[in-house]
Parts: sequence; C-alpha cells; structure tokens
Amino acid sequence: MFRHTYCATRLQTLDAGAPVSTYTVAREMGHGGESMVRRVYGHLGQVRHRSEAVEYRVEQHVAKLGTRLEGLRALGFGTTIGTTA
Repeated sequence: MFRHTYCATRLQTLDAGAPVSTYTVAREMGHGGESMVRRVYGHLGQVRHRSEAVEYRVEQHVAKLGTRLEGLRALGFGTTIGTTA
C-alpha cells in the first residue's frame, strides 16, 4: 500500500544536499533499472519542495487503513512513520 507513496515522496528528498536520483530510488524499491521509476514518477523531478527525510502522517490514511491503523499503533507507530538514510 505504501510503495507508491514512498517512491513518490522519496523522489522529493535530498541525498547529500542534492535531489535523490531515480537510480537510487529504483534500487531502494528493488527494481533492476530505473526505467519504470522514470516512466511513472518522472514528473516529480520538477517538484520544488525537497526534504531531508521521508515522513508519513499515518492519520492522513485513516479511511484506507481502517482497523489496520490500530495494528500499526500496537506495533509502536504513533502519528508519523519516518525514514532517514
């Protein structure tokens, strides 16, 4: 469920102060090459907002998560799920 969101958000992050490359994101996603990432998410290279970390606000997905949100909370996830390099 979160692969699309992660990929889209990760392409808007910074890697050592520069926009992260599609190659890096493709490798993180387990793809053999970057062509699919470029095809589906290539338009995100034009995004002006960049961040140092990927952060998800779980509560934004309450309708889709339903009862699974409680399961996430039981595992210790609060209002955000953050990833950093």
